Amino acid sequence: MWQGLLRRKHYYFVMFALISIAVVAFSFIVYKHYERIQARNDAALYEYEMIRLSRVVVIDLLDMETGVHAYLISGEPTTLEAYMVARKMLERDLSSLSGLILRRDPDSAADLYIWIDRIRAFRKVLDDQIENRTLERGQAIQLRTFEKQTREMANIRRLIETNTVKRLIKVRLQAAEAKTERSNFFYTVVIGNVLLIGIMLMGTVTIINLETEFQARLAAQEASQQRYREVTEGINDGLFEINFLTDEFYCSAAYKAMLGYGPDEIANEAQVMRNLIHPDDRADADAALKRYMDGSDAVYRNVFRMRHKDGTYRWILSRGVGIGDDFSSFKTMIGTHADITEQKQREEELRQLYADLETFTYITSHDLRSPLVNLKGFSKELQLSVTDVTAALKPYEAQFDQASRKILDTALGEDIPEALGFIAKGVERMDSLTRAILDLSRIGKRVFTLEKVDAQAVFDKCIGALGYDITHKGITIDCQPLPVLVTDPIALEQIFGNLLDNAVKYLRTDVPGRIEVSVRETSNDFIFTVADNGRGIDEVDKPKVFEIFRRARNTTEVGGLGLGMAYVKATLRRLSGGIWFESAIDDGTRFHFRLPKRAAITEPVTPPADDVRISA
Repeated sequence: MWQGLLRRKHYYFVMFALISIAVVAFSFIVYKHYERIQARNDAALYEYEMIRLSRVVVIDLLDMETGVHAYLISGEPTTLEAYMVARKMLERDLSSLSGLILRRDPDSAADLYIWIDRIRAFRKVLDDQIENRTLERGQAIQLRTFEKQTREMANIRRLIETNTVKRLIKVRLQAAEAKTERSNFFYTVVIGNVLLIGIMLMGTVTIINLETEFQARLAAQEASQQRYREVTEGINDGLFEINFLTDEFYCSAAYKAMLGYGPDEIANEAQVMRNLIHPDDRADADAALKRYMDGSDAVYRNVFRMRHKDGTYRWILSRGVGIGDDFSSFKTMIGTHADITEQKQREEELRQLYADLETFTYITSHDLRSPLVNLKGFSKELQLSVTDVTAALKPYEAQFDQASRKILDTALGEDIPEALGFIAKGVERMDSLTRAILDLSRIGKRVFTLEKVDAQAVFDKCIGALGYDITHKGITIDCQPLPVLVTDPIALEQIFGNLLDNAVKYLRTDVPGRIEVSVRETSNDFIFTVADNGRGIDEVDKPKVFEIFRRARNTTEVGGLGLGMAYVKATLRRLSGGIWFESAIDDGTRFHFRLPKRAAITEPVTPPADDVRISA
């Protein structure tokens, strides 16, 4: 969820940055267009101002010329007032024109200086005319002087008009360029607005999509949480969460309910819940939690007793998982509590039942052997007595008739010895069975020692023990290289011995015998396979394979009690392994047995309650 929020903030920031960059770029472009248009406007105003000032200068010169003409015609000094006023105006207008040119267009200063020279020459002509008229009062105007004046004035006007025409042409060109700039500015504004609207639309669509996705994920999360609550409520497990940094503790209503408390009847404090643990279990519970937090245990699974509201104690199975930056620094733990009191009671009942069954098995087997010894001993006595009776009757054989002698011979020579033979075999069979029962019952008491075992060496040892039968029957043994594993060496020898012994005993006589042994390694186990091409097992006999004293129907001529596979299965269960097989009549049998991978340590393996029950 937080990653989603961060991604949305990232998208928002990107969209804001894009819009900001687009606005700034558009504003910069608009400003540049404005500057260009304003510069062209200023240039046009400058040109118009130059044209105006040029024409004002021309007007001033014409006024000066008119005043001089009036004076030359009339000779009246008063007519020179217009000349003097125009002359002052000319000085002012020339000063404005010069300042404007030097300020805005220094490159045009050369034309200005030509104007000034021409104007000064024209003004000198006028001054000369005034002076001549003043000194030659009444005389006629000299034609030469008037023509010079007219010529100078024409030159000045031609220069100014030429410059004015140039400036007008320049103004027209600038006006055309300004029109183009205005068109470009319009297109820039349109394109900029389209881009801005597009970016804002894209940002809006992106934000709407993100919000829609967020709402969908939020809804999915709510649905998942609802399903989780329904599942946890359905299985009646209590939830808890511990924050090791702040010592905050939370437990669900189901957690409290399994101890008989309502949601508000007991505080949500870790110490309060710890005090409910049975005093005898408290230290072990703390040690289990510490081992998990230290990384010594890969999973947290703890069983202890907690005090119920009614004063009794309930067995609790506590499981949890730590959450933190790494495995060695948990910050919180989330887990569940399950009430396993009934399971513990059943285990205790089964343990007691097993103890009673074991006692019964031992007593039964032991007590059965006592009368068997008596039967065996008295049968020997009877056999000796029959011998004695036969010897005692030997001298009197002639006194018996033929029929009596035949009856005695049949009874003493055939019936009684045969009966005694049956009794002896029955006693031996019964003695073997009672011994087998005792041996099988002792599996649950045996303590296995785990150590490194070379499976190949154990297999070779078992093959050596069966060497005579293998050589005599011409059996081919094909064995893949077997690994070194951690298990009990005696147990592995007994497993291989029983499987190989069965494979040798139940081979077919019409085909050469062949036994193949292989191993397959998985992530957690070694899986061994012992395959033969023997008689196979019928479908109806397959359920009997691992039962005691049960044998297949096609094995009557082969000796055995039917305990070997039951012994193998019980041993593998004690070692946390398993066994299964595949078989068909006349197609052989493939037995597979599994042994778990373990660390290379030496430790005793004591029988758990369920393994003890199965072994019995």
